[in-house]
Amino acid sequence: MTSSETEVMTGRAAMALIGALAGLSMWLLIDVIPDVVHNQTLLVTLTAAVCGFFGVLLAISGPVRLGLAMAGAAALGGFASLMLGLASLRFDTVENLLENSFAIPAWGVILFVSTPFVSVMLRDRTGWRDYPRLFDCTWSIIVRYSAAWLFVGVFWLILILSNALLEIVGIDIIDRLIDVDAVPHIFTGLALGLALKVVHEMRDYLSPYMVLHLLRLIVPVMLVVVAVFVGALPMRDPNELFGGLSPAGTLLSVALGMILLISVAMDKDDQDAVSSRWMRLATEGLALLLPVVSGVAVYAIWLRVGQYGWSPSRLAAATAAGFALSYALLYALAVVRRGAWMARLRQSNVWMAFALVVMAVMWLSPIYNAEKISTNSQVGRYLDGRASVSETAIWEMTHEWGKPGMRGVAILRSLTGETHLEMREALSVAASTDRKYVFDRKINDDGRNDDLSQLAALIRPVSGQDPITADQLAGLPDYRIEYWVSACGRSTDHACAIVFEDFDPQSAGREGFIFIPSRGNQFEVVSLRVHDGAFVAGNDLRDRESGGNVLLSADQVQGILDGEYQVAPSSQKSLWLENLELIPDN
Repeated sequence: MTSSETEVMTGRAAMALIGALAGLSMWLLIDVIPDVVHNQTLLVTLTAAVCGFFGVLLAISGPVRLGLAMAGAAALGGFASLMLGLASLRFDTVENLLENSFAIPAWGVILFVSTPFVSVMLRDRTGWRDYPRLFDCTWSIIVRYSAAWLFVGVFWLILILSNALLEIVGIDIIDRLIDVDAVPHIFTGLALGLALKVVHEMRDYLSPYMVLHLLRLIVPVMLVVVAVFVGALPMRDPNELFGGLSPAGTLLSVALGMILLISVAMDKDDQDAVSSRWMRLATEGLALLLPVVSGVAVYAIWLRVGQYGWSPSRLAAATAAGFALSYALLYALAVVRRGAWMARLRQSNVWMAFALVVMAVMWLSPIYNAEKISTNSQVGRYLDGRASVSETAIWEMTHEWGKPGMRGVAILRSLTGETHLEMREALSVAASTDRKYVFDRKINDDGRNDDLSQLAALIRPVSGQDPITADQLAGLPDYRIEYWVSACGRSTDHACAIVFEDFDPQSAGREGFIFIPSRGNQFEVVSLRVHDGAFVAGNDLRDRESGGNVLLSADQVQGILDGEYQVAPSSQKSLWLENLELIPDN
């Protein structure tokens, strides 16, 4: 084996080992560390540090020597994790941070945007503003990771097929191996690290240019679509455009796509940029239309904020729209000035990338605390009379906006007097349920609460089972409640009957049936289950032989109410009325 071959094999082994360590770390973070580390902030910071370190290290190893790559990955991953840990202090639980904030996307922006700068700086400290190198590095990372993950998918497909083949002859070593908790994570990381190394070695054959040239084909298509949109815009009533669901998300996505396509068309320098005149004109046209799309997005968000005040999602949308508009103005100004307009656009991309990282850092810091800003907005709108109780984000402050939201709730709860009685009642309802739809239905009562109370009074449980409450019925859809109130109210003899038993011991919730008066003296049977204390309606039970709905007589329902039934197994436990078998959701 020659020295060059030895070097290649050593490099591949090193990357495979790094990938395996990354997989092992992921397993530890998922299955082990949460049981050992109980401090939420420490857990978030540690997880982010490990994920950031290996994510950056795998991305830049190859182009950058391993020792330097580890130092750069540790610095960038450590900084980003500290910022995410700082943001986690706003929340009481990790789940709240992950589900109800934009902290994770901000952390991802820091890592994704900064990685090419780190990679270039580690190879040449003076080249961090060199746009061609940054452009090549960014797209190389994207292509390398895409190809490597494709290899990981193929690797697992081959492994599964190999296991199936060996099991035919009674060999189950692969199956027993991947049943070990940590092994699938290690195998995945090992395959990913090895693939990233091989893709880097084959960079002359698998370059980003194929992807870039394919994306360029979309430039004229996007130009036509956006031109039609802008041309039709003055013909539409603004109330029709923005009166319902805000189109800001669509507009921002289109603006992001336009920025991407313009950057792809410009490439890393004039020599590699689009050369044909009509493609350059199409690129210029996109750049000149971008301010219109971005401006309409800003206007749509401004309208929503005026109607409902700030929330973290609207702040995130406004921030994204601000960046889109900034890109748009810089691009349009460069095109209007003519001359070396592409060179100016490339330099604008560098500074806008820096601005993105700075904004992401601010988002995670106390400087730009989205939950605090949103809470102050909602409380202020209520106190100065711009928003009613139903227009104030009470449930969100209680359950989603972390500690700033709870401080806002405390301010609202401290309000006294008859004027704020409705607010205090709404706060109590919000505190009593972690399901927003339940809160909305109780606050925006259009007679539904009365219907729920009426239905609860009409339903008769089987002897020995607890009475039904309105809260248990709150998750049912309106059409069910309206129909059941009407049907149960018509039956003066039996009303509606309900029975719950442990039909499926493997299921987390209980299951049962409700018997609804139907035509004549018969009752329909609808399956029910309990989820988080609320009823969820299933299907009308159907007869397996005839295919029609199961119908019971009034005497059979009365027998159920009297306890004249048994729960016995079929393929699972079922309810037996003499020779009649009822299975939930059959």
